[in-house]
Amino acid sequence: MRYDFDTPINRRNTFSFKWDCDMDYFGRDDVIPMWVADMDFACAPCIVEAVQKRAAHPVYGYGVRQQPYYDAVMGWLKKRHGFEVNYEHLAFAPPGVIYAMNVMLRILTKPGDRVMVPMPNYDPLFDMVTRGGRKLVETPLVWKDGRYTFDFADMEAKAASGVKVLVLSSPHNPTGRVWTRQELEGVAEICLRHNIFMLVDEIHCDFVPPEHPHTTFGLLGEEVLRHSMVCYSSNKGFNLGGLGMATLVLADDDLRCKFNEEMSIAQTRLDNIFGTAALIAAYNDGEEWLDQAIAYVSDNKAYLDQFLRERIPQIRMIPSEGTYLVWLDCSQLPYRGMALEHFMINEAKVAFCAGYEFGKQGEAFLRMNVACPRCTLTKALEQMEKAINGLSLQ
Repeated sequence: MRYDFDTPINRRNTFSFKWDCDMDYFGRDDVIPMWVADMDFACAPCIVEAVQKRAAHPVYGYGVRQQPYYDAVMGWLKKRHGFEVNYEHLAFAPPGVIYAMNVMLRILTKPGDRVMVPMPNYDPLFDMVTRGGRKLVETPLVWKDGRYTFDFADMEAKAASGVKVLVLSSPHNPTGRVWTRQELEGVAEICLRHNIFMLVDEIHCDFVPPEHPHTTFGLLGEEVLRHSMVCYSSNKGFNLGGLGMATLVLADDDLRCKFNEEMSIAQTRLDNIFGTAALIAAYNDGEEWLDQAIAYVSDNKAYLDQFLRERIPQIRMIPSEGTYLVWLDCSQLPYRGMALEHFMINEAKVAFCAGYEFGKQGEAFLRMNVACPRCTLTKALEQMEKAINGLSLQ
């Protein structure tokens, strides 16, 4: 079956964070939103049908995970990622991955402890460090052989300074890097050598093309698993962000018990009943839709790259190996930081995630979400082209 990703869907007035917050966030209501990391595509029909079927039952009380849920999760990890997870190692965080990582960070550390994060990075992953009173230790990504990678020498030196936890985004947000197994093994070896626990955000792991296969941390061996929490979710790959949910692999029995106790104390242990139906449908029957969505977004990336090269050469697209996010190098424009953000909002009328939100390394960058119909992407690019051409006339 061929799925339709070309037809625009009007998301205005649907309580959409991406489409209904223009005035609140940007001070105008005429921007094209290319910022929030959800897709402007209809969900897979199997998911829509499963949610509609559950909604047809007139009681929306508390739910419970049962065997079909576990079978769907474990089956997906094995089929999609080659990871045969131990059932006993599973934990769940209905509020989502960031909540789970924040809870585990508080379990593992106390205020003042050192937490290392490769930068630039998704801002909630380092905000939880600083806002929780922990000491953020930045290790910069470096540009090598046409892509970002880790600075292993820097990471090793800083790991020896008493770091307690490493926070990792894999695949990487915002650059779209899909780390190789060799790179991930290098990170894990440093952390094991210095007794550093690894919090691994793999929320984007399902949305990678065949030419850049994702290696889940779950495949790096039992010792790595005992020193890590690996976080998965159907939210990004299947466009279910509004339903919450996160699946965690925590092999350390003591830490898993502590985590589950925190979930119980906060009464956050039960999934959204519609999320349960959506997850089971996605993992059991949604793979064909996912593969087509990935292919469509890969074509969007190629179109974006060509458009920039031919018509907006002042902006360079960093090769995006996975996710539906693209990191745009705007260093040839005369703006940085908030000035760059405001130029795009007020002159191009396109809303991005501003690069500075991802750390000081992002001052000359923008993060763009290209999981949208081609016509939406084209309109945004044409508005950017017009605004940037206007600079030369000033």
